[in-house]
Amino acid sequence: MRSKFVSKIAVSQTDLLIGNRKIVRGYHTLEHRTETLKCPVKCIREDARLGFAYYFWIEEDFAHYWGQIKNVEYDIYVADLDIKNCLNTVFNEVHYLFFRKKIKEVIQQFKNKGISVNLETVNTFLAKNVWPVFDIKSIIYDDKPTNKPKKNLIYSEIPDLYYNKRIQVAIFELLDISNFKLYLENQKPI
Repeated sequence: MRSKFVSKIAVSQTDLLIGNRKIVRGYHTLEHRTETLKCPVKCIREDARLGFAYYFWIEEDFAHYWGQIKNVEYDIYVADLDIKNCLNTVFNEVHYLFFRKKIKEVIQQFKNKGISVNLETVNTFLAKNVWPVFDIKSIIYDDKPTNKPKKNLIYSEIPDLYYNKRIQVAIFELLDISNFKLYLENQKPI
């Protein structure tokens, strides 16, 4: 059932794209497995920033950083990601403001009803009641980095000026992922 506070937003097809592209290449990092995967692994962790989704990095460097931070041997897969129905919160101001507004509305609605506000409940509500109304099948998101003291993983030479965006794409449906294949196998943490 559509929530009363969900309002339509006028979005042109070109607003959904990075440049004029409808497909972007993504990098999917996982702990090393002995078997090569045929499809990506869906993140179903309660603390997943954008909820249950297939997560991809836009840049290979950050795919490596994930393995380095986790301090595990890892594999990197590549795939083509269909972003025609994507909420682009990084490169599109209208989308960013819409994304922020919807999150604030859900938080306020939860508070008004005495419902616990946390990442899982907000993401679950958005996934079931908001994103489908707007046919949003993926979200491009700037996953804010921090300079980690371990592993010499420096996101910025200037502390607190993170000019390298750590961009992820959260794809909600496997159908929007194609040409998934192993790119780099058994990478070692430094």
